[in-house]
Amino acid sequence: MVRQDIEQAVYSLLAEYNGRSLLTFRRYPLKHSTDLNKDFRMDPLDAYELLEKYSERFGIDPKSISFQRYFPDDFSEPHKPLTVQLLIDSAEVGCWLDN
Repeated sequence: MVRQDIEQAVYSLLAEYNGRSLLTFRRYPLKHSTDLNKDFRMDPLDAYELLEKYSERFGIDPKSISFQRYFPDDFSEPHKPLTVQLLIDSAEVGCWLDN
């Protein structure tokens, strides 16, 4: 798969979780730098499901992704950003890059 196809596939997968705002009826504008936790405010259950689908779709070992690193149980704890760019880059090489 070429980079552009991978990028499009990642954005398509994310689109399933990008519902319209109840106030503006607009979707959140996803960019490469978007942090799915901080910026996108993704629900942890949805994020877990997304990463399961992502792992299956791109052949990434799900055990290599430390979910707590990005979505800690205590939201007041600092977290590493789970960005769209990280998803694209990891899919491109076929393994999780943020270990």
